[in-house]
Amino acid sequence: MRSILPAALALLAACAGPSQSAGGDPPPTSGQPPAAAQPPAGGQVSVEVVQGTASSSGGSEQNARAEGGGGTVVIRGVVTTPTPCHKLAGTTEHSGSRVTVRISAASDPETMCIASIGAIPYTATVRGLSAGTYELHVEHTYPGTGWETASVLQTQVTVR
Repeated sequence: MRSILPAALALLAACAGPSQSAGGDPPPTSGQPPAAAQPPAGGQVSVEVVQGTASSSGGSEQNARAEGGGGTVVIRGVVTTPTPCHKLAGTTEHSGSRVTVRISAASDPETMCIASIGAIPYTATVRGLSAGTYELHVEHTYPGTGWETASVLQTQVTVR
């Protein structure tokens, strides 16, 4: 059994990929979004997802929490996935005072992965909302897996 452990750890590390941070949390930001991440012209609402390091879930529950700020809403959460080797992406729907953010977890077909349920932390930043109070809904989706969409947060947030 000991000879399998190093190979399994190597596979798990390969799932995390080079663009993700170590330590399980999304990389910290400097407080100023990069130039490319500024709100799009024309007031269009967008979401940027920064994925943390994936791990085997070990019983972790998926969750999300949100905080409104100056022109943004920041969502921090954990997505439970069929394996730790998934890539996250986000989409938004905005209608009046309702904003729905969908965090999609898609399998990476080019990565070999350990067969265990995964947990992937993320930070999603919603930009382009006018000042006001919004009904925020966050869903985790799993295209092509057979897993059902999970509604993980319904709350009100205020954008300044």
